[in-house]
Amino acid sequence: MSGDTLLLPLQEIAALLGRPAQVSGPLVQVGRLVVHLGTRSMTIDGVPYAGPLVVTPGGDALVDAKLLAYALDGQLTSRSGGVAITGVPASAPPVTAAPAATSPLAPPRSSAAPVPSAPATPGGVPEARFATNKAVYAPGERVTYTDFSFDPDGLNLARQWDGMNDVFFTPGEHRISLVVTNSKGRVSAPYARVIRVEGPPVNTPLSYALRYAPIGSTFQDTRNPAYPALIPTTQAGPSYPLLFSDSPEAPARSGVLYQDRATGRVRVVAYHLNRLGRPARLYVLARPRGTGTSVEVLREGSAGGTGIESVLGQVSVLDFMTGAGRAPQPLPAQGVTALYTSPLLAPEQGAKILLDLQVTGEADLSVVMLEEGQPLTEETLVALPVLPPDAQHQRGTFPGAVRSLTVRLGASPARVTLGDSLSDPALSGVDVLTGAPQRLSGNYGVQYDITVENTVPGTGTVATFVPRGGPYRGGLVVDDGADRQVLRIPGSGVLSNGDSPFVLWRTPSRAFQMTFIPTGGSFLPVSLVFYPHPGGLSP
Repeated sequence: MSGDTLLLPLQEIAALLGRPAQVSGPLVQVGRLVVHLGTRSMTIDGVPYAGPLVVTPGGDALVDAKLLAYALDGQLTSRSGGVAITGVPASAPPVTAAPAATSPLAPPRSSAAPVPSAPATPGGVPEARFATNKAVYAPGERVTYTDFSFDPDGLNLARQWDGMNDVFFTPGEHRISLVVTNSKGRVSAPYARVIRVEGPPVNTPLSYALRYAPIGSTFQDTRNPAYPALIPTTQAGPSYPLLFSDSPEAPARSGVLYQDRATGRVRVVAYHLNRLGRPARLYVLARPRGTGTSVEVLREGSAGGTGIESVLGQVSVLDFMTGAGRAPQPLPAQGVTALYTSPLLAPEQGAKILLDLQVTGEADLSVVMLEEGQPLTEETLVALPVLPPDAQHQRGTFPGAVRSLTVRLGASPARVTLGDSLSDPALSGVDVLTGAPQRLSGNYGVQYDITVENTVPGTGTVATFVPRGGPYRGGLVVDDGADRQVLRIPGSGVLSNGDSPFVLWRTPSRAFQMTFIPTGGSFLPVSLVFYPHPGGLSP
């Protein structure tokens, strides 16, 4: 809600209503509504509309429910517990239609005018129309587009642009054209305008990206690996043990995967794949070692039911960062209590769990894989073997589940590398089941609480994320004053190009905080690259 206005996710709701959005660069069209994500502007039926619009860090548009219903020719109706959009006509399948040469309404050619046109076929053919806010731009100056295309029968339009950019850096004339297609498959004539780029540049590609690239997008900067490395200052702060279970990563039989005794605050992180050959579940169990023992789940996050480890890693970390806890749970003196039970895992499917616990008293915490059909009883668990670790993965108890760092920025771009086991040392611990020393390569499951301080007056900061070891997908939280943003890295797919920083945050603040947990299934190390930027900045 925004005041008395109900805001809905544009693309998600449109897809659910059978009218998927048409996306062309920064433009998203749903029915008669066009949203320009870059300029955070809207048109309805080709006319600028100044209603409420929110663009999330992931690039999703939230619009007024009444506006969305109107754009889809539907009705907004009240129902028990909320509202519903009804009566939305289905999209007609596209048919082949040959476009005419140009629009009949385009004036004679000039440097800022549409190209000349030939008569278009009458009778229900849509017309493409747009304008730019200026005719002449400096290199690196932002271009604003106003699209006022229309269909004579009021049908929905899909857009196809050619030559459209938010900015041009090359001097000379640049031709931009638009073709629209209505929901019956009728195609407009191309409509074009020519703008001219000349004069001194006002931005380089990098300075433009630092000011305008949306949160959650990437931009090119091949120099970023060579920026000076910052060594963060480690701050004293609350921390606690990490019980980490990833070995054997893919057990072939039911058994105990890891176990240790715990009291007070503790974090449990477990990832395992079902290789039993039959359905099974992953459990985190607690057994008290005395009377009056209780466990409070302070925070939890999980994912299960897929064999794609990077998906399990990303979803569980984002779930953990945004998750809540549970009230303290007394542990019965006899038997075990399941603190986590995975979905039923088919062979080759896995589950990932992160739990922050507060144990009052003392309890044994166990990570167990158990085939479906075996009862979760004391007798079953006592009979389970302790499975030996594999040679490729880690398990153990590691002090230091939270690492508090402070990064102080100067006047030049700089980077902080995480998960390289060199500038960011790996945790050392022990596998209490075998007594073997362990080294947690990559610090998967460790929480980095990072305070970023800008030491140069008059500048803002652009924070970016760069993969260094290979494909990465995960999440990160930014706290900047009253603003709190949970960021999916990246918005979809994986991040893999080390020459293309991913924009995390843009702020004029002198200090802000970031929370980061490396995700399993992704490659480390990664870098946080910070760019100072003069003047005012906003996300």
